[in-house]
Amino acid sequence: MDTALGAVSEYIKKATASSNPIIQEALSDLFTYPGKMLRPGMLILSSQFGTPDPKRIYPLAAAIEMLHTATLIHDDVIDDSPLRRGLPAIHTKFGKKDAVLIGDFLLSRCFLVAAEYTTPQNAINLGKAISVICAMELDQDADRWKPSLSVRNYVKKIIGKTALLFSLACHVGAAEAKTPEQVTERLRRIGYNIGMAFQIIDDILDYTGNESELKKPVGNDLRSGLVTLPLICALRHDTEGTLTRLVQTENFPKSDITAILYLTQQLGGVADARDFAQMYTDRALREIGQLPKGKAKENMEQLAKKLLIRTY
Repeated sequence: MDTALGAVSEYIKKATASSNPIIQEALSDLFTYPGKMLRPGMLILSSQFGTPDPKRIYPLAAAIEMLHTATLIHDDVIDDSPLRRGLPAIHTKFGKKDAVLIGDFLLSRCFLVAAEYTTPQNAINLGKAISVICAMELDQDADRWKPSLSVRNYVKKIIGKTALLFSLACHVGAAEAKTPEQVTERLRRIGYNIGMAFQIIDDILDYTGNESELKKPVGNDLRSGLVTLPLICALRHDTEGTLTRLVQTENFPKSDITAILYLTQQLGGVADARDFAQMYTDRALREIGQLPKGKAKENMEQLAKKLLIRTY
């Protein structure tokens, strides 16, 4: 898999090459230190249940990663996040306007690659994914600094924010490798459930993580006014109202983040959120258990389990 992801990284560098010095410098820094490469990895892994052609699969894996990276750049602008992958976020170096345009440049390259290497339907699916991601980001932005007890609304947001792209990666990889339809659909569901668990763990790490491992400040989402599952769960146990008062809309922006982090853990919010992550992982593992036997199945199972216990 490392060799395959290395080939994907090289393709990304070629696909994003530009004569514009700002674009070239910004993306060179970003792709010199790539992230976890989970989405392209899952696309490649899903393709191994069929008959993959690396000349088509690797560019599509690159397109998925370019799409994901574009959303991260835009997220950092919206959240005013100072770091990305342990380095200064693009907007801190080049300004928010240029950062948005660099993200748009990546989206355009993603579609160019998709148009060349995938079916029209999968290209349409990519377009739909971007629409949903944008809609969920708007919903998330509208709900900043608003405490909520609705797990359903949270789930809806992270479907669009994360699970959709995991699911799409698995579906595209399997479909392009002409995997049997039943297996392709199973892989799509696996991607969805792994994506849900991944995002919940990501949100938990905002409360419990180690900054040197996360490469971003703990409590970063809270400082941006984002209400995620650990806090939602904790508020349900807040019989004395101490946490509730801290995150009331009029108090939230100026409240002590350390106190919110502490109370969320003490009230069991993190533990409850872990139960949800375990639930989605268990669903993924049940689906994986029905996949054809082989190395690809073993690797998918190991990935699902590893993501549940990650610390970064």
